[in-house]
Amino acid sequence: MERYRSLRQRLIVVAVLGFVAARAPGLDAALLDDLERLHEADRHEQIVRVIDQTLARLTDPSDRAQLLWRKTRAELTIADQGRWRGDLTDSDTISRLEAAAAHADDAIELAPDIAEPYFWKGAAIGLQGQIRGVLNSLFMAQSLRDYAEMTLERDPGHAEAHYMLGQLYRELPGWPISFGDRDRAVRHARLSIELHEEAYQAGRIHVRYYDFYTQLAASLWRRNSRGDRDEARRVLSDNLERLQALSSPTTRQRMDLELARTLGAGWS
Repeated sequence: MERYRSLRQRLIVVAVLGFVAARAPGLDAALLDDLERLHEADRHEQIVRVIDQTLARLTDPSDRAQLLWRKTRAELTIADQGRWRGDLTDSDTISRLEAAAAHADDAIELAPDIAEPYFWKGAAIGLQGQIRGVLNSLFMAQSLRDYAEMTLERDPGHAEAHYMLGQLYRELPGWPISFGDRDRAVRHARLSIELHEEAYQAGRIHVRYYDFYTQLAASLWRRNSRGDRDEARRVLSDNLERLQALSSPTTRQRMDLELARTLGAGWS
């Protein structure tokens, strides 16, 4: 009996060591942390290089999906910021966004239960729609809403998905033409900020997403219910003050500042 137990223990040890060896080339949690820091610092070209190097050695579907949706996010941001700076034409931007969306599709196929690929696929579609001027088409709008809702089915606390829905409900006409709803726009915008601030205060993210506040202000202004426009001015003014106080703004923060100023100028 003792001999049997000893042999069984050795077999267990061998099995565990074999599992560890098989997982050794897998995805390192520290690498994901590093990628998030690079994202917050607007170093997206570096993110793509690191991901491409790492994907070459990964075989686990979930690990690959975790990198592929981050590659989508990085390439979408490169396209968006390149167009804003004037480095990319609309055609070039759309081509990069189509490639980014394809990476999200790959991530969804590999790991359909992960929320992030659905959001970033929707974001890539949405930015293409903005550039083409068809974002308010019913087909495009429904596709964006579907991806946002699929994200929230997997992660109800996904701040960016609420942010996306807030803009959709604000910009679209209401029934019977489409599903625009100004009350829902404000609710989703408020919830996106609440979830974002919770993550920021808990240290899960290390930068503020200033555009969330600009979008809330825009939704309040558009709804124009009792007190909405006074609140919209306060939200936008506070946001502008924070953005203008940044000593070394990233490209994203400079884009956010320009958008906030443009919105405020339209209210005077």
